[in-house]
Amino acid sequence: MFNLLSNRDAVGSLEVANALGVSCATASETLRKLCEKGMLRRKPWRGVSLSERGIIEVNRILRNHRVFETYAYEVLSVSLEEACKCASRVELYLPEKIVDSMCKILGHPKRCPHNNCIPEGVSCCPEK
Repeated sequence: MFNLLSNRDAVGSLEVANALGVSCATASETLRKLCEKGMLRRKPWRGVSLSERGIIEVNRILRNHRVFETYAYEVLSVSLEEACKCASRVELYLPEKIVDSMCKILGHPKRCPHNNCIPEGVSCCPEK
């Protein structure tokens, strides 16, 4: 969803279904549930977009993934492919304290090994 919306204002359920390889009904139901949770907002005749709460959650997950991936790759000497796979498995479950500790050990990196920006942690990263 985030990848679909990164360059656009809104996406429809058909675009989400095609991107995820699921039926349009499944995509519509998932989007409805995310709207109910406040992660998305509906834009009539245009589809859905991330809400402010959704953007915060996406940034949390991206930060968890990219900090964990960087830590596994640089500190644990895990291959980049394996580090990315592991990060995908745990990104939703990592406590902020753990991610902050890994970030501090890494020296507050700005980018992951794939050269993607790492969102800053509110309680962790020093202000510029």
